[in-house]
Amino acid sequence: MAYLLRDESLIGWWENFFVEYCSNEIETVALEYPKKRSLLVDYWLIDRVDHEMAELLLAEPQKVIFNAEFALNNIDVAIDKQIKLHFRVYNLPDTNRIAIRYLRSEHLGKLIAVEGLVKKVTEVRPKLKKAVFICQRCGAENIVEQDEEFLKEPAQCINCERSSSFKLSTSMSTFIDSQKIEIQESPEGLRGGAQPERISIFIEDDLVGDVAPGDRVIVNGILFAKQRRRGVQRLTSFDKVIHAISIERQEQAFEEVEITEEDEKKILEVSKLPDIYERMRESIAPTIYGLETEKDALVLQLFGGVPKVMPDGTRIRGDIHLLLVGDPGTAKSQILSYISKLAPRSIYASGKATSAAGLTAAAVRDEFGEGHWTLEAGALVLADMGIACIDEIDKMSEQDRSALHQAMEQQEISVAKAGINATLKSRCAILAAANP
Repeated sequence: MAYLLRDESLIGWWENFFVEYCSNEIETVALEYPKKRSLLVDYWLIDRVDHEMAELLLAEPQKVIFNAEFALNNIDVAIDKQIKLHFRVYNLPDTNRIAIRYLRSEHLGKLIAVEGLVKKVTEVRPKLKKAVFICQRCGAENIVEQDEEFLKEPAQCINCERSSSFKLSTSMSTFIDSQKIEIQESPEGLRGGAQPERISIFIEDDLVGDVAPGDRVIVNGILFAKQRRRGVQRLTSFDKVIHAISIERQEQAFEEVEITEEDEKKILEVSKLPDIYERMRESIAPTIYGLETEKDALVLQLFGGVPKVMPDGTRIRGDIHLLLVGDPGTAKSQILSYISKLAPRSIYASGKATSAAGLTAAAVRDEFGEGHWTLEAGALVLADMGIACIDEIDKMSEQDRSALHQAMEQQEISVAKAGINATLKSRCAILAAANP
């Protein structure tokens, strides 16, 4: 595989690029090796230097990244130990940022960016990269590079040239860390009854262990097709998977709102008006007449307070929780529905159809975890740094409702299920509605 990808002209181009534009960053990473093992390069820097090379990177990422890593590890650094760095590119153009539901066969083998919420994460497992097989007849060591999902054995021994039985030597083989995550489309951009789609992502080496369920991420990677099987039979339809090159964490919540210069001017103009509070109150659910006090409370909840961290490490929440109690037909659900659309990051749930596991986190066992238990983030974790709207909270069972208490006070959820002990962040404000 490696000799098919190697290209001397590409290696030469990347060596010049790294020396000219990235020498300081390479030295910094080399000094922190093995804690840091990756050189992160902005796509637009490559595009500025050579547009054709940037286009080739998007069209043939495997070949370009293989040669770039080869060139990167050829560069002399100021430390005497042998280092092996990864080349990771981020900030891809918008043309290559594709929603999960629009991934098609034409994108296979291309460098793409997908955006979404992390739903499930498996444990970090060692993955075989270079396998050493011992010949049972002559004792010779046979090295086989592993670049597929299934273990490849040597066809015949390099010494006695017999196709004898081989024994894998795990102590002499080379392993790297690997992990599988599943991301789901962000619920904001979906049409009416559309179900959010999901995709599995394989991450390796220094990318592992950095994402948790509920995080918003942009994954830059190469789209591959994975063979589907029914028993021993191999099917002609394939699954889509992404091999991640880099992961960008998105700062969630209100930072997601893009403000243009015109918007900024308008905001500054409005901020100087004497009736600013009345205007804010009137702009919340303007079709609902009255309810001035309630609307004032909603404005305060949307802005929130300031979270404080005390010198002893105690965190005091800044989010305001709100409970609307009123007779049927007093526009409670309407207000909740409006706020869930207004807040940049929000989740809407109805109390009657909601369980404690759906609100906090569920331990699930399915194909994704290959028989192991994995955690699936619930509504309060997905609403982290936003607002969770829960309607008909009085119709929830007492046990399910008690699951909210830790999330409301400590703003985190502790889970001890199926042998998994975890603490998930749920820094959200809760807006609930109930009948008296």
